[in-house]
Amino acid sequence: MFTNYINDLTSLKENYKKVLNMINQYDEIIIFRHVRPDPDAYGAQLGLKEIIRKIFPNKKVSALGEAEPSLSFLGNMDEAEVGSGALYIVVDTANKDRIDGEIPADAKVIKIDHHPDHDSFGDINLVETDVSSTSELLYLLTNMWGFQNDYVNGEVAKLLYMGIVGDTGRFLFNNTTSMTHYVVSELKKYDFDAAGMVQEMQKTSLESFRFKGHLINHFTLRPSGLLHIFISREELENFGVSSNEASMSVNLYRDLDEVGVWFMAIEEGDEVRVRLRSKSTVINDVAQHFGGGGHPLAAGITLGHKDEVESLIRALEEKIEQE
Repeated sequence: MFTNYINDLTSLKENYKKVLNMINQYDEIIIFRHVRPDPDAYGAQLGLKEIIRKIFPNKKVSALGEAEPSLSFLGNMDEAEVGSGALYIVVDTANKDRIDGEIPADAKVIKIDHHPDHDSFGDINLVETDVSSTSELLYLLTNMWGFQNDYVNGEVAKLLYMGIVGDTGRFLFNNTTSMTHYVVSELKKYDFDAAGMVQEMQKTSLESFRFKGHLINHFTLRPSGLLHIFISREELENFGVSSNEASMSVNLYRDLDEVGVWFMAIEEGDEVRVRLRSKSTVINDVAQHFGGGGHPLAAGITLGHKDEVESLIRALEEKIEQE
């Protein structure tokens, strides 16, 4: 099964040796991921850090980016000076402008991701869109290197497992494949508290819990099956939740039978951050039209002004009508 599946992952087959060879050439490795991280971003970033440190114990390996308090149970970010003498690896990040950190212009970069590749910003771009998550891809990469038995331990398994759990919605989303289940079954052979970690991820503050009540009572549902909600800065402040905490509730509407496409538009500074989801209608092309991107059924957009939300609604209504 594993061999047949890998044969379809052309980017992995073409680049797995190149990635290892480039890592081998540098004494310092800096790993970035995307802004406003989710469990897959954290799991892939910290998991890769541990894998490289085990393979190359004499290298300096740092995971950098703004810390996300809700994911602190997975690990902490490092502090390090960035310079062109290091190798930069960017995980789970489709576009260069979403990297949570600055990379020197003359530095070498490896991109490892599972989002559609519209920005090949790496010197090596290892991108596989058929895997559930970057965390799953990293396990396959380590397997291709032949190191999984020696350098995957309980800590690495925990991080990759939680990344997969996050991006598959606890294996409920349709990006969950037979290979996903195989990888998870391999990871669970290692010593970590999977149930406890998932419970930790599902914890919610009283503020967030009350905020969900607001989300339930203040959405708009259109006859087309499009649901949307706009959340202002004032509402975030009143409920005491951050924009990132708020966005974590986007799948609250998934189980509504009348809903086919939905989005949360969250006011953040001078911009509006949109989390866009769908049950079957492909929506990442609409996201790209507005300068965003993502997967066919899960995408994100950053709008310059809240007035653009109405244009997004019209575009999504048109897309739904075409189905």
